[in-house]
Amino acid sequence: MQEKISIAAIGSNDTILLFNAVGIKTFVLTDVNAVDRTIFELTNQKCRIIYLSEDLYLKIPETLEKYKSAVYPIIIPIPTKEDSEGIGLKKIRENVEKAIGFDIF
Repeated sequence: MQEKISIAAIGSNDTILLFNAVGIKTFVLTDVNAVDRTIFELTNQKCRIIYLSEDLYLKIPETLEKYKSAVYPIIIPIPTKEDSEGIGLKKIRENVEKAIGFDIF
């Protein structure tokens, strides 16, 4: 029987393994096709939240578009290096504006 994964983290380097410390299943991937396949598999397992490193987030716009209108999974970009692209904050800002109708930041 497959284990049920509610929250997962996908990243391109070992810093994503820090999520293991709080019980989140992690996947270290660098290949874009493997990232797409893993997101698909996690979605089929009813995974609710997927944290995704910013560098990979920027490389899979087609995959993100596929799940954009779905309730789950919620795909959240996270910075995993010092020179963050600011994608995570931008997505939070967009989601807050969408929810309440204006930008509070």
